[in-house]
Amino acid sequence: MESKQQLLETIGEAEPEHRAYLKCLFQYVPDAIVKAMSYKTFQKEEYLIRAGCDSTTVYLILSGNVAGLDYQKQGKAYYFMDFAKMYIVGDFEVFGDIPQYCVSIYAAEECRVLTLAGASYLAWVRHDENALFLRMKNIMSMLTFETKNERELIFMNCKERLAKYLAEAYENQRGHSFERYKVDKTQPELSDRIGYNVRSVQRGIAALEKEQLLCVENGKITITQEQFLKLKQYQDLS
Repeated sequence: MESKQQLLETIGEAEPEHRAYLKCLFQYVPDAIVKAMSYKTFQKEEYLIRAGCDSTTVYLILSGNVAGLDYQKQGKAYYFMDFAKMYIVGDFEVFGDIPQYCVSIYAAEECRVLTLAGASYLAWVRHDENALFLRMKNIMSMLTFETKNERELIFMNCKERLAKYLAEAYENQRGHSFERYKVDKTQPELSDRIGYNVRSVQRGIAALEKEQLLCVENGKITITQEQFLKLKQYQDLS
């Protein structure tokens, strides 16, 4: 970035929720930090961060969504947290003085980001109470939500987890206009995301379809607004 004005213009092109947060975050950012930032675009499924690599860069997300990916024993992928409201990634390790990234994070869709060296990021937030407060507030909000979510998942069977995932997937698309939302995940991908094997996922889909909480068309799950509301109600009753 050449100047704070250019930074503000770049932020002005960000998604509305990100834009509001980043404007507040950068309210008192020094010119030296602005000039140390770079703009970058990541294509869908391209990695921002890979576990085990040196934790040298922090990413500030302007648009698009990223997701976390961890590899468990026997190379099985475990997906966790859609970072819809996590506007910055890569700084957990910076704050914790951890030399390597602990998890991998990839673009779930095309993403536009600002990058900043971890050392520069830390030097900035150490002396900017406003930025530090906003970041800590964001982190605490996300961690509290994820902890609550993990506790709920422990006691859910496959059908209940699947209903929860599908309702959240529909809700995350609320900015789009559609009569039927088509879930773009395959059964193995759904299996990875909810933590049950593919056969259990297949039984869960069949059970939810029988209760008219979703439809399967040409092998793809589709959800109407009415079905979404029923899925939400099903969650509340579970």
